[in-house]
Amino acid sequence: MNKDINDIKRMKEKGLFKNYIEYIVFPYYKNLVPGTKINLKFPITILVGKNGSGKSSTLHALYGAPYWKSCADFWFSTEVDPIKETGGEGKNRFFYGYKEDQNSEIREVMKTRMKRGDNPDYWETSKPIKRDGMSAQKRNDPVKKNVVYLDFRAEVSAFDKIFHFAKGDIFEKKDLLRKRSKYLNRLFNGEAMRFPGAPDEKVGKVKELNEKIRQRISSILGKEYISIKVAEHALFKNPGTSIYVKTKQSSRYSEANAGSGEVAVIQLVKKIEEAQDYSLILLDEPEVSIHPGAQEKLKKYLLDATKRKKLQIVISSHSPILIRDMPPEAIKLYITNSQGRFEIKEDVDYREAFYDLEDCVSDKKIIFCEDFAAKNIVEQVLGRMNKLQYFDVEFNPGGEKTLLTKYLPTFITHDFFKQKVFLVIDGDMQTDYIYDEDKLTVTQEKDTVYMKECVKKAYGVDIKAYVDGGKNGGRKDQELKIYREYLNYYQNSVFYLPNKSIPEKILLESQYAKEQYKDIIDLEKNITNENAKNILATISEADYGNTDHINDLIQKLAYKWSMEESSNKKMIEELINEIYKK
Repeated sequence: MNKDINDIKRMKEKGLFKNYIEYIVFPYYKNLVPGTKINLKFPITILVGKNGSGKSSTLHALYGAPYWKSCADFWFSTEVDPIKETGGEGKNRFFYGYKEDQNSEIREVMKTRMKRGDNPDYWETSKPIKRDGMSAQKRNDPVKKNVVYLDFRAEVSAFDKIFHFAKGDIFEKKDLLRKRSKYLNRLFNGEAMRFPGAPDEKVGKVKELNEKIRQRISSILGKEYISIKVAEHALFKNPGTSIYVKTKQSSRYSEANAGSGEVAVIQLVKKIEEAQDYSLILLDEPEVSIHPGAQEKLKKYLLDATKRKKLQIVISSHSPILIRDMPPEAIKLYITNSQGRFEIKEDVDYREAFYDLEDCVSDKKIIFCEDFAAKNIVEQVLGRMNKLQYFDVEFNPGGEKTLLTKYLPTFITHDFFKQKVFLVIDGDMQTDYIYDEDKLTVTQEKDTVYMKECVKKAYGVDIKAYVDGGKNGGRKDQELKIYREYLNYYQNSVFYLPNKSIPEKILLESQYAKEQYKDIIDLEKNITNENAKNILATISEADYGNTDHINDLIQKLAYKWSMEESSNKKMIEELINEIYKK
């Protein structure tokens, strides 16, 4: 799959996708934050977010972008759900930029909702609006691009439309299906239907899928199909689709005995394979009714189809499987802001999107701090970065020496701990020691005294190597191995608060603290690591009458500090990002 992704990236860089929509901007559109922009950098884009966050609305806008297309096919005003506009800047509109080929410039096209005659939902290509951020100088023609739109919540077979959704009692519906099925059977068998009152060509048509399409469907669904026929017909009163398949494992059966996921996958693959090259494929929740294994294979199929047919695909999805391992530029995360509007976060790591889909992260990293103040600082920064869900932050009541001498020997004993547990230690413990394993001489790396001294230089304290006993004392080979593990862990998993500061000093240097507690802070010439804890104690006594509530004070200061911009905060953000990427 990584090869497919890299191949598609190279194809995009070379400009092999014709009439490619590079971005779409929403100056005013439904409940999206005005000015929202989506960059479609990767030819497969996955829109992720909770229900009602605007994903389908985005697909509708993309559907209405090309020539002779309108999102009014899906979004229109009624008396129950009127579309309210204020006129002027309040007109619903969007614009997009596309490139015809690798040698052409980006052409921007604005589409605006307006009334034409009795139609209040007419969408027209309009002149560029500079205040919306458009760079176009003239009205450009819309992109000429074939569009395939599939809403899998609405993809219901002809049988299901009658049996599950039509009015009438169950006996009436069964009777209709029995009577009309003989005509459908004739259609599938290539016979004249002789349906009363209408010529065969008006009632329905059937197509048998070729071997290549069958193989692709077989791969996704894990079945070996010998024959797949798809009929479009109106035999059950309303227009609908029926399938008739035969597999190696079973006799022939129709959609009445097929799973809804089977019908959906057959329809999806058929329509994508029949689509013109360079088409725009819009898929609304394709994972509906498809089991997890098939979803993974569906993703591989979509990557393959994108390469073969140079498609541009946009997917609305709730499936963690579809976004797993996709590049960040492919994922767009829809988030509800404090005003109830929807923002779109771009270039999202798939794990961040997982959280929005599942509301949990099972594979969390653990950060150990040495005290309550450091823990609060780290948690507040994680919260501001929207990454708190990926971490558990703990603190060790015994301080840094207990953390290093008692906890560290456990952390380096197993790969799980080395990959998941990180230390963020107060800055006053930072030694600036640089460990470079490649520069150790053969003599040095076999010298336990030398290696133990390296560990002390790195961490600032003696850390014992716990080894098995032996005839001549502890095993030297184990001791040397443990010292190397300590040093590698120091290099990869140990971080320090910035500017060699303790957390109390960082909090007191905030603008809020300096303004709120100016009289107390000004009693000292400078805030230092040596006096910061005493200053906090004095503030606690002034605010609460004693020092029993110093943790409440720390929490308040950490919250206020995190709302400000500072070099310390930026450095902690960089530290967290480094841990996050490991």
